[in-house]
Amino acid sequence: MCQFRKMLVESANPSFSDNQWIYLDPFQIERRRIDRGLSLKDLTGNMIISMNTLKQIYEGRGTRAGTADRLAKQLKCAVTDLLSPRDARYIAPAVDRGSMSGASEWDMDGYLSSGRVASNGLYYIVCRMKHRYTTSKTGRGKFYHLSLMNPQMRKAIQNKLTRHAEISARVGLHANVSQNLTSTPAVGDAGWWVIDDWVGEHTLADRLENGPWPAADLPRLLLEVATGLQALHKAGVVFRELAPARVLLSDQDGRAVLTDFELAKLLDGSPSVSSDWPEDPYRAPEVDGGGATVQSDLYSFGKVAVAAAAGELVDHDLAQNLFHQTGMPRRLAKLLIECLEPVPQKRPVELAPLLKELTAWQKKATR
Repeated sequence: MCQFRKMLVESANPSFSDNQWIYLDPFQIERRRIDRGLSLKDLTGNMIISMNTLKQIYEGRGTRAGTADRLAKQLKCAVTDLLSPRDARYIAPAVDRGSMSGASEWDMDGYLSSGRVASNGLYYIVCRMKHRYTTSKTGRGKFYHLSLMNPQMRKAIQNKLTRHAEISARVGLHANVSQNLTSTPAVGDAGWWVIDDWVGEHTLADRLENGPWPAADLPRLLLEVATGLQALHKAGVVFRELAPARVLLSDQDGRAVLTDFELAKLLDGSPSVSSDWPEDPYRAPEVDGGGATVQSDLYSFGKVAVAAAAGELVDHDLAQNLFHQTGMPRRLAKLLIECLEPVPQKRPVELAPLLKELTAWQKKATR
């Protein structure tokens, strides 16, 4: 880049220089591109940016400040509007303070992950939160981007995002179910915050990237996940989304805590949160068609058990031998294999038999 061009970039974006890598958010780029009626060729024409560079940005790789500046100008926005949560200079909107509530009690204290896409297509980031007045109190916040939706769609989505708080309230205090602290809009309706009490930074999915869960501790893990799931069922809730990524591991004692209930189903006639379901290997087949029962969660639980024992999902036919290698009792292994049946009617009808066998296995393991 010529020196004159560099001066223009730095004067327009004083916090950036062309020798720094900048991480842009594909979601923000796409929404602005679509809003302006631009094609991908429009973004890559007239030496604005090469198609290969755009592809790298969409893959989450960094780009030069000058490149980001040209792209932002084409989209009629500032570079900061396109920053990914991965970029250290990104700032998420604050929790809405409200007209009567005074200053918000929560501040963001760093990111726990780059952007993710929920099963209903919403884009969100996970953050560590700190309490403004109780310094020792921390939270796990999820910020859902809603700023580029039309007002009617935004309101509908906001109503659905309160589902997590509703479920948390139904269950109440439980060692294996996350406790919601607040569910509230961000300033200016830019998005929606869901903030839970802090459990830990890592999920079961994070842990399984390093290999199988230790066989000696497998009874405890599965019992805790099942106990949390049973608490949801007793509260009239079908999780539908049980997977290792939605099982937090406590920093204090390592216990498993279920979280992310925005897409769960209430068994009281309430409408489903979403009928648009991208493929998920842990989700029961019938859920993709809109139906979900307790037996749907049993299928997901069986899949989680397989992943924990193997470190990853393996074929159904390998499950029996896999469970045998962990020292799992035959009766429990048989129940878990039945949970993996594609046809809901062939699965157990409730968690109680599994809980009984898991409790016995855990007691035996701790002797």
